[in-house]
Amino acid sequence: MTASVLVSCLLAMTPARAQDAATPEKRAPGLLLRLYDIAQDMQALPQLVPGQLPNVVEIIPTIDIPEGGFFGRKDHFLVHIEGILTIEKRADVTLQLVSDDGARLWIDDRLIIDHDGLHGPEPKGAGLNLTSGVHTLRVEYFENTGGETLRLLWRGPGDAELRPIPPEILSHDATASRATAPGPKRLIAPLRRGLPGDGRHVAGFHPMENLISMRALGRDREEYEWTKFGRFRSATDRRAQTTRPLIGWVFPEKPGGLNPTISMIESENYAGQYLLVGPMEVFRFMPETVDGQLQGCAVRFSYQGMDLPRVTPRDSVFEMRTVRALRNGLEVEFTLPLDPRVGWEPDSYYVEQWPFDAAGPHLPARDGVVYPVKSASVSEDRRRVFLEVDGLKTGHIVYLRLLPPCISEQGERPWATEAWYTLNALPQATGQVRQRPPQPPQNVLNPEEEKAGWRLLFDGRTTDGWRGFKLPSIPVGPDGAPGWHAIDGCLVRTGPGGDIVTEDQFDNFELSLEWRISAGGNSGIFYRVAEGPEFQYVWQTGPEMQVLDNAEHRDGLSSLTSAGANYGLHAVPKDVTRPVGLFNEARIIVRGQHVEHWLNGEKLIAYELGSPDWEQRVAGSKFAAMKSYGRMPRGHLALQDHGDRVWYRNIKIRPLPVAP
Repeated sequence: MTASVLVSCLLAMTPARAQDAATPEKRAPGLLLRLYDIAQDMQALPQLVPGQLPNVVEIIPTIDIPEGGFFGRKDHFLVHIEGILTIEKRADVTLQLVSDDGARLWIDDRLIIDHDGLHGPEPKGAGLNLTSGVHTLRVEYFENTGGETLRLLWRGPGDAELRPIPPEILSHDATASRATAPGPKRLIAPLRRGLPGDGRHVAGFHPMENLISMRALGRDREEYEWTKFGRFRSATDRRAQTTRPLIGWVFPEKPGGLNPTISMIESENYAGQYLLVGPMEVFRFMPETVDGQLQGCAVRFSYQGMDLPRVTPRDSVFEMRTVRALRNGLEVEFTLPLDPRVGWEPDSYYVEQWPFDAAGPHLPARDGVVYPVKSASVSEDRRRVFLEVDGLKTGHIVYLRLLPPCISEQGERPWATEAWYTLNALPQATGQVRQRPPQPPQNVLNPEEEKAGWRLLFDGRTTDGWRGFKLPSIPVGPDGAPGWHAIDGCLVRTGPGGDIVTEDQFDNFELSLEWRISAGGNSGIFYRVAEGPEFQYVWQTGPEMQVLDNAEHRDGLSSLTSAGANYGLHAVPKDVTRPVGLFNEARIIVRGQHVEHWLNGEKLIAYELGSPDWEQRVAGSKFAAMKSYGRMPRGHLALQDHGDRVWYRNIKIRPLPVAP
């Protein structure tokens, strides 16, 4: 953001009540600050690998740290601040967080201000009702590069203006560890935030929220309760004071304590399921009994206020109806059949799991360990998929993410892609691994193609015929692993390494290939690339046909940089890409100075290299200073490593005469 704005909203929830059992016995003035050196770029608040000590521990009187005040650190660090706020009398207060870069504020383990991301020293505020007593306070802040600032201001009883919180009402646990350790800290890779419903809130009301019967559980007959920290518990016999088992965690990222509504869905299609209605987000919860223990799965359902949604009994939205645990993996049931082309690839599913403490005061935390899906088996009706996963553990949250391509037979994307399964007991039942139906052969030429002069540039099994730009072999990353592999008949960018080029050079040709990009991904196809000592990148000489997920990547906002475009110079007239994760058929025709870009059977653009129009476009672009850009009479083909996973197959070429 460029403007300095104060977003002020009174949180229409239960008031922040004072903590009792959580109050430390020994307190000391000030707040406890822990600083961690990160030594890498960050776009948002990162998550540390557990068990690491901070580089700096300090006591600060209040949160009012100007530029240059972070104990000698300027860039690439993370700060955690915690303490206790003591309120004498119940009061309405205004809080304001000013940070450069991002920060978040929690009071009593409830997220009050979310000011994450890269930005300047801009304020963001919220109103809050604080009861008398002590309240836990926590701030997380990160600095990437540039200026650094962190301030927490308030307007309390009798205050006319915002000011730092008075030090006399701030304290911290005097027994807290102050141990430190040198060196940069390791981070857990963040989960990708995609389109609404994919790693973030869904897009407003669920399309099936029409009026039908729904039973809210009253106080005199509660079957379940949603407790602080997002726990969903059984509450079937309170008067007998029986143990109430933990069934599921339903706010996996943000603590609760918000007294949400629990409502049973009285619909045949969602029989036995519940809606957990919070102030801003609604989850659908699917309990099941395994070996006498209740457990279950939560998925995002709606993003709204406190109104109780109602669900129609019809399958009109493509989403996960249920997720069931099995001894050897998970079974996902969808509301609509999958597209016949999708569902079988293990790469289309992402699984993590991390432990939880049912009695502890904190939310479960990701540990970053990925559990590969060994196989994916689609049922005959294409409504169920069994995911074979080794190592599922009780006492863990199992996190499932649907990755592209996941579409219904009507081409719909899932309403929500994430599921959180609380695994209390591992079932005895196992899933069945099925053989995928035969698929059409890839990376082969038919007799007509051979007669027309086509030849393959990729055999589907090896990376023969390709090498790194200005390198003798396939490029490798910092860990020594090749950045490109032949996997399941595709030439795949699997890790850092760099761009790859053909061993041969071409002048006039027709290139045909299929590409598939990961969600939010970017790559490119270059032609007539030179490798002289004066060139460091393929794009200094070779024009590019853009490869992109138009829906998620920011370059998709401009037709000049969308899939199929001559990058930055010639815009595509429309988006003809298939749903992300499916293969797109691309053709590039180069005949003398004439070039055409085709995508999925449609001719998108044509241009003449070196023409007055070409020269004018180049002069107004980032390529203006590159004297050899688009001027080579022949050169290599190149595939771009832009940091994202991309698949290429059926790469073939035939020579063309200069004139048609």
